[in-house]
Amino acid sequence: MPPRASALMESLRAFGYDLATALADLVDNSIAKQASEVRVEFCSDEGAAWVAVVDNGVGMTESELHEAVRFGGDGPSVHRGAHDLGRFGLGLKTASLSQCRALTVLSRTDGGLACRTWDLDHVRATDDWRVLVRPDAEALHIAETVGFRGRGTMVLWRRLDNVGEGRVLAQRLGQTRVRLAMWFHRFIEDDRLRLLVSGRPVTAWDPFWRHHMATQDLGTERLERHGGVTVTPYVLPHPGRLSEAELAAGAGPRGWNAQQGFYVYRGDRLVSAGGWLGLGDMTITPQTRLARIEVHVDPANDHRWQVDVRKSRVHIPSDLEAALVRLAGAAREASVRVFRRRASTAGQRRSHDITYGWVQERRHGVTSYTVNRRHPVVEAALRTPNRSSTEALLRLVERTLPVGFIAIEAESNLSRTPQAAFEGVDEAEVRKDLLAMLSALPEEPESRERAVRALAGVEPFNRFPELLAEVAGTSQAIPDGARK
Repeated sequence: MPPRASALMESLRAFGYDLATALADLVDNSIAKQASEVRVEFCSDEGAAWVAVVDNGVGMTESELHEAVRFGGDGPSVHRGAHDLGRFGLGLKTASLSQCRALTVLSRTDGGLACRTWDLDHVRATDDWRVLVRPDAEALHIAETVGFRGRGTMVLWRRLDNVGEGRVLAQRLGQTRVRLAMWFHRFIEDDRLRLLVSGRPVTAWDPFWRHHMATQDLGTERLERHGGVTVTPYVLPHPGRLSEAELAAGAGPRGWNAQQGFYVYRGDRLVSAGGWLGLGDMTITPQTRLARIEVHVDPANDHRWQVDVRKSRVHIPSDLEAALVRLAGAAREASVRVFRRRASTAGQRRSHDITYGWVQERRHGVTSYTVNRRHPVVEAALRTPNRSSTEALLRLVERTLPVGFIAIEAESNLSRTPQAAFEGVDEAEVRKDLLAMLSALPEEPESRERAVRALAGVEPFNRFPELLAEVAGTSQAIPDGARK
């Protein structure tokens, strides 16, 4: 009982592709055909919109193209070369028809131009698996428009019923850039592929920030007994060491928190980006967001990893779970250590002898924060005749500190970087606050100089040595080490 053509083809459109995953499947095919350049061109005109993916690969003959557009032509049982990113023999068709109702493939070799078109309306009318074999005038005109003249392949989508037209199409194509930059970053970095969307080159997005000196490479482990899988955990730099531009770039398509976890590669093509793949008790937390783990899998092991048709989801083989839990656990712990080292534990002395404004205390398993009475400004305020009023004010501040709300804010706003005192505050405002704080210091010059010298190692003054010298009226009071 052969399946009904019209019903099955309509059903195959519901594999769950979006525009980005559909385009990625076409780029896979271009790479398999030795393309060094892939261009995504489009026209967003209402009623006449189209998308074309053009490559400079080796192209396909009539017979090769006929098999390429056959549903299930080269399925999972077919042996694939190391650089063949195919999987089920469905990608070209299901990816394309998930976005459009007319799929045309033009391919040119040294032997001439071949064409095949799947038209869903034609299949519905005939209810038969009939593919059109001659290029129509519109397809040839679009091929000329996008500059498809030499050897290679052009995949053309028309009647875009699912991807949209006009501004919607333009916006969606723009949004695909960052995901294509992530999925194919290995090829782009190594100059194996030049990928362009609407004439603009796509820049590679390396999830592991290997170029940054503060990125930790925890070493590569080859799991020999498991099909040659290699695993390399990385811990990214603390957000405080990154510029605003770097913070935005490092967040990737889904943000810092969601991008933590495993990155599974299949033949240098990223197929799963982020998340802990349901391993153990591992969850996405703010403290582990710097942990990203590279996993390389041979395409020959697709069946073990249960790679789906869209090549966007995987399932870890059961015999690999223990090893990956161990490696992921080490990366997560290293991420937590980065935040702990970076955090300025209130009230504790560091090697650079900084006195902090707050003291952390733990009693009966509960953490509280109190104002440091040994802070010079606090000490000076407590020496005044109104000591009791000042002490009462400090206790009010301590007991009303909204620790719970701060924790909730930290959890809900994961892109926010923890800030040191006065960080990001305008210098004029800092000067005003420092003047108010310094007004409590002794007026006698020698005592004042000693106090200012001490303030160079006290939070928040230690971060503004030059400004402290200016406000205090003596640059000699600032130790050389504090100026650095």
